[in-house]
Amino acid sequence: MQDTDIPKQVPDYHLEQMDGEHLLYHPVKALAMHLNETASLVWQLCDGKREVKAIRELLVEAYPGHAEQVAGDVSAVLQLFVDQDVIRI
Repeated sequence: MQDTDIPKQVPDYHLEQMDGEHLLYHPVKALAMHLNETASLVWQLCDGKREVKAIRELLVEAYPGHAEQVAGDVSAVLQLFVDQDVIRI
Protein backbone atom coordinates (compact mmCIF):
# COMPACT_ATOMS: atom_id res chain seq x y z
CA MET A 1 0.00 0.00 0.00
CA GLN A 2 1.34 3.40 -0.97
CA ASP A 3 1.47 6.45 1.34
CA THR A 4 -0.63 8.38 -1.18
CA ASP A 5 -3.42 5.77 -1.34
CA ILE A 6 -6.74 6.96 0.07
CA PRO A 7 -8.67 4.24 1.91
CA LYS A 8 -12.45 4.46 2.13
CA GLN A 9 -14.86 2.39 4.18
CA VAL A 10 -17.04 -0.07 2.30
CA PRO A 11 -20.67 1.01 2.78
CA ASP A 12 -22.93 -0.64 5.35
CA TYR A 13 -20.22 -1.63 7.83
CA HIS A 14 -20.88 -0.35 11.33
CA LEU A 15 -18.51 0.13 14.24
CA GLU A 16 -20.05 -0.51 17.64
CA GLN A 17 -18.52 -0.18 21.08
CA MET A 18 -19.86 -2.51 23.72
CA ASP A 19 -18.36 -2.89 27.19
CA GLY A 20 -15.06 -1.40 25.99
CA GLU A 21 -14.92 -3.74 22.99
CA HIS A 22 -14.92 -2.60 19.37
CA LEU A 23 -16.91 -4.61 16.83
CA LEU A 24 -17.03 -3.89 13.12
CA TYR A 25 -19.90 -5.68 11.42
CA HIS A 26 -21.93 -5.84 8.25
CA PRO A 27 -25.55 -6.81 8.93
CA VAL A 28 -26.35 -8.19 5.46
CA LYS A 29 -23.12 -10.14 4.97
CA ALA A 30 -23.28 -11.36 8.57
CA LEU A 31 -19.57 -10.57 8.97
CA ALA A 32 -18.02 -9.27 12.17
CA MET A 33 -14.50 -8.32 13.21
CA HIS A 34 -13.29 -7.68 16.73
CA LEU A 35 -10.99 -4.62 16.66
CA ASN A 36 -8.48 -3.34 19.16
CA GLU A 37 -8.34 0.38 19.90
CA THR A 38 -5.76 1.11 17.20
CA ALA A 39 -7.69 -0.78 14.53
CA SER A 40 -10.87 1.01 15.56
CA LEU A 41 -9.16 4.39 15.14
CA VAL A 42 -7.76 3.35 11.76
CA TRP A 43 -11.26 2.35 10.61
CA GLN A 44 -12.69 5.69 11.70
CA LEU A 45 -9.95 7.56 9.83
CA CYS A 46 -10.66 5.71 6.55
CA ASP A 47 -13.03 8.41 5.40
CA GLY A 48 -12.05 8.58 1.73
CA LYS A 49 -10.30 11.92 2.30
CA ARG A 50 -7.10 11.02 4.17
CA GLU A 51 -4.07 9.41 2.62
CA VAL A 52 -2.44 6.40 4.28
CA LYS A 53 0.45 8.65 5.29
CA ALA A 54 -1.89 11.06 7.11
CA ILE A 55 -3.60 8.20 8.97
CA ARG A 56 -0.23 6.83 10.06
CA GLU A 57 0.96 10.28 11.18
CA LEU A 58 -2.18 10.93 13.24
CA LEU A 59 -1.80 7.65 15.12
CA VAL A 60 1.94 8.10 15.66
CA GLU A 61 1.11 11.51 17.10
CA ALA A 62 -1.54 9.95 19.36
CA TYR A 63 0.92 7.29 20.63
CA PRO A 64 4.31 9.05 20.47
CA GLY A 65 6.13 6.57 22.70
CA HIS A 66 5.37 3.74 20.29
CA ALA A 67 5.91 5.41 16.91
CA GLU A 68 7.59 2.49 15.11
CA GLN A 69 5.13 -0.09 16.37
CA VAL A 70 2.11 2.09 15.60
CA ALA A 71 3.35 2.82 12.07
CA GLY A 72 3.69 -0.92 11.41
CA ASP A 73 0.34 -1.67 13.03
CA VAL A 74 -1.41 0.89 10.83
CA SER A 75 0.00 -0.71 7.68
CA ALA A 76 -0.96 -4.20 8.87
CA VAL A 77 -4.49 -3.13 9.83
CA LEU A 78 -5.05 -1.37 6.52
CA GLN A 79 -3.91 -4.46 4.64
CA LEU A 80 -6.21 -6.65 6.74
CA PHE A 81 -9.11 -4.31 6.02
CA VAL A 82 -8.38 -4.49 2.26
CA ASP A 83 -8.07 -8.30 2.42
CA GLN A 84 -11.40 -8.55 4.30
CA ASP A 85 -13.03 -6.06 1.89
CA VAL A 86 -14.04 -3.59 4.60
CA ILE A 87 -12.11 -0.73 2.96
CA ARG A 88 -11.19 0.02 -0.62
CA ILE A 89 -8.31 2.01 -1.98
